[in-house]
Amino acid sequence: MARRLALLLLGAVLGAVFSVRAQVPAGVAPRPPSRAIYPTQTIPLRFDHSRHLRLGGMTCQRCHTNAHTSDNVGDRLTPTEGTCLPCHAIDRGEPLRQRAPTARCDGCHEGWDPSRPLRVERVQVPAANLRFSHRAHASRGVPCERCHAVRGVGLATRLELPRMESCLGCHRPGGAPDACATCHLQRADGTLETRFAEGWLNPPAWMPGLHHDADFWVDHRASAARDASRCAVCHREDECTDCHDGRVRDRRTHPNDYVTLHVPDARLQGDRCGSCHRVASFCQQCHQRLGVSEGASTSARIFGRVHPPAREWVDPPVTARHHGAEARRSLTTCVSCHAEGDCVRCHATLERAGGGFSPHPPGFAARCGALLRASARPCLACHEDAEALARRCR
Repeated sequence: MARRLALLLLGAVLGAVFSVRAQVPAGVAPRPPSRAIYPTQTIPLRFDHSRHLRLGGMTCQRCHTNAHTSDNVGDRLTPTEGTCLPCHAIDRGEPLRQRAPTARCDGCHEGWDPSRPLRVERVQVPAANLRFSHRAHASRGVPCERCHAVRGVGLATRLELPRMESCLGCHRPGGAPDACATCHLQRADGTLETRFAEGWLNPPAWMPGLHHDADFWVDHRASAARDASRCAVCHREDECTDCHDGRVRDRRTHPNDYVTLHVPDARLQGDRCGSCHRVASFCQQCHQRLGVSEGASTSARIFGRVHPPAREWVDPPVTARHHGAEARRSLTTCVSCHAEGDCVRCHATLERAGGGFSPHPPGFAARCGALLRASARPCLACHEDAEALARRCR
């Protein structure tokens, strides 16, 4: 039973055709509908559904006359002026006529200007990016208000359009068809269409393991390992192989300067690197070519590109490309190849057989005490008297 419930929770848009009905916690406003499914609408009208539905004899079909016969989401189902005429004595020749119920143009049309009576902003309701038949649902006795909760609202907008949670009340195993492609559009290859002008189709957060959030780039492997057929609903296999074979190099995997910063990851998470890279065929060849491995040729060591030319890397002045700036930026990268003795050879005093180049930048005295208290070991490489140094650096 527990396994069956877990499978049900993983269903829907990216699911392997399993569906459940999600419950919105009490007191929490439901999330707005996806703009990828329902594009932005323009409805410059004044209209009160709740008021009309309180009138005797008013039904949804009275105004939305074509809904019960519509098989396509692109059909126009909003009322026309002719639909309103039986109740509202609209007269374009007398746009300011006072009647009850209202017959003035600005009684319904927001922004209407009497000085330009023929100019009325049009209602724009783009087709939903779905397959849907109102006729099929109406013929099975599904009431309008099961999907469109408009009885308590004024002007109905895309906020009153059904969410997938409400659809899953009927479209579930053992009920109405629950394949994703029953409602969602497909590409020519059979996968779901996920990219639209106003956004992309992303499984909602209540689908455990399927919602593509900021961590999904790392965590998607677990979802794919559980059941790759769920991923195949939207993704083609070549999307996986292009990335995992290295043909697509997404910056979320390795940032721009990852060649400089990869060493700590390689030491701490070598098994993760090994899922794509091989030491002999990738790491060693690169290190030999750059002259940073013991097996590198003399010419590679001389002309290798691991460090900029000496005039930029070693000689003053200290710029952003100087080794001192790079060491402060990421010392862990430096120590992956260099030992402390490499630094001391240049930065120790002449008396200690060093090069006499001070490692302390301007203004160092103001913070030397904090650095000494954090770790005295680097200081003692040159300064022998720890007590005298502590008195100096406070």
